[in-house]
Amino acid sequence: MKRFLLALFAVALAAQAGWAQLVPSKSVVEFSYVPARESHERGSSFPVLFRLRFKEGWHGQSHTPSMEGLVPTVIALAGTDKISPGRVIYPSGKMAKFSFSPEPLSVYEGDTYIGSSLAIAQDAPAGEHSVRATLTIQACNDKSCLAPSNVQISVPLKVSEPGKQGAPLNEDIYSANEGLFKQSAGDGASTGSKNQIEDYLAKHGLALTYLFVFIGGLALNLTPCVYPLIPVTVSYFGGQSEKKKGKLFVHALLYLLGMSAMYSSLGLFAALTGGLFGGALQHWAVVLLIAGVMAGLAFAMFGFYEIRMPSFLMDMGGKNREGLGGTFMMGLTVGIIAAPCIGPFVLGLLTFVGEKGDPVLGFTMFFALSLGLGLPFVALALFSGGLSSLPRSGVWMVWVKQVFGFIMLGMAIYFLEPLIPKTLYKPAIGVFIIGTGVFLGWISSVKAGGAGLKTAKWTLGVALIAMGGYIAYPAKSTSGPAIDWRAASSEAIAAAAGKPVIVDFSAEWCLPCKELDRFTFTDKRVIELSSGFIMLKADVTHGGDVRMDELKKRYNVAGVPTIVFIDSSGAEKPELRLTGFEEAELFVKRMESVSGR
Repeated sequence: MKRFLLALFAVALAAQAGWAQLVPSKSVVEFSYVPARESHERGSSFPVLFRLRFKEGWHGQSHTPSMEGLVPTVIALAGTDKISPGRVIYPSGKMAKFSFSPEPLSVYEGDTYIGSSLAIAQDAPAGEHSVRATLTIQACNDKSCLAPSNVQISVPLKVSEPGKQGAPLNEDIYSANEGLFKQSAGDGASTGSKNQIEDYLAKHGLALTYLFVFIGGLALNLTPCVYPLIPVTVSYFGGQSEKKKGKLFVHALLYLLGMSAMYSSLGLFAALTGGLFGGALQHWAVVLLIAGVMAGLAFAMFGFYEIRMPSFLMDMGGKNREGLGGTFMMGLTVGIIAAPCIGPFVLGLLTFVGEKGDPVLGFTMFFALSLGLGLPFVALALFSGGLSSLPRSGVWMVWVKQVFGFIMLGMAIYFLEPLIPKTLYKPAIGVFIIGTGVFLGWISSVKAGGAGLKTAKWTLGVALIAMGGYIAYPAKSTSGPAIDWRAASSEAIAAAAGKPVIVDFSAEWCLPCKELDRFTFTDKRVIELSSGFIMLKADVTHGGDVRMDELKKRYNVAGVPTIVFIDSSGAEKPELRLTGFEEAELFVKRMESVSGR
């Protein structure tokens, strides 16, 4: 119906003012660059503003028009080999009513400022430089619309020696538009899609928004990065089967609260600082700490010792609370495991919290999210703790605890992956699984238990040995061509020479990243289309890499995986940005949208 009405409007406007199609929109709008400084030093990045000044009575459609068929306002920046543009940040449009439209339209009018950023390479020569900015716009008044126009301007930049940055310019304008640059990835104004958290809050109020976020947390259980929590939970509570159901339920709730407290704190920290969600796993000390906790729990399962709370804490809380603090601490630990669970929904929540700047709102929102994430693990904990109902519990449970102990050791090795050379990691995992199969199948001290247990031990042992052998000694690869990945950097993006670019932000501790590598990036169609792109991999496994930090800041990367699509003019296509795993068929459509195939 809207398209039909829009067609009628177009016919009416053409009949009313046929001259409009002959007059370009640039005749009523002035497009200019607003410099921030007299000069900028090499190796720096800085915000830039562009001004649209409309003649009185005229307006342009916003970047996100409120009606299909209208021409959005778009700025494209073409960098050079020494000057790299960032993403363009558009303000929200003003809703205005016009005689030719039955509903308000989202427009820009008067003086409108659009932001972006520029980065100067470390080896850029001092002196005059410039980049090209192209504005696409259609201007209208209350009665007619002019023909869409492309307006190009040159953005002059003076590069100075390090430490000799020029005096600031237009400070009042940049100060008035400071909020524009605080918008991050996933924000409606900068990407062309509304933030679903903010939109839901506006429509349904705060109480239902918390429920909406809670349900979003439940949905996170469908993402692959929560899978490691399953064996950890089973291992921990499987060793507590002697507890009564009531006490076990209390432990499960404390486990959930520990997960929620850690996840909320990490999420709030990421939202307020702009750091990567799950970025704590970038530090080797945190990795070693988590692996150490897993190994410590494993040796407890083997019967070397029993984990108890310190006596002074037990005396403070009473004997009836023995172990509750340990369960809460275990929940805190696995909360870090959940931290890399990032997706469009969580990214939207990160953006929402960061924009509001309210620590209480931020913490409680992420707490609601993490309660939804962790609630299914309460049921899993109760199930794991109910293993005492299995037959021959005395002998059976000794062997089951050993199984859980090896699961915990496997998790410790999993978290050590970023610290182990890639050539050694898979063989090490394979040898570990083979050793686990041999021990559980034949070496284990549990000899009694009847024919059922013996059959289970033998079956599991053979299965693990076969699995370990396959992992340690994989068959020779018969695969064909692969994607030609190159290391990502601002210089590599700037040197794309007119080709579109895909930048994949990933990390070794990111499970969705591994799924993309295994399933999506091995697809023949993706590999074939990749030859028309510059394919760049930004590895953020370890913190402290200046180049990666620059890229994350430039493209407002809040979590991994994040895949950025850049067209041949050097401008990002924000509507195509991907966060999370995606099947190859859908990824191909994104690539075709950029390449024009």
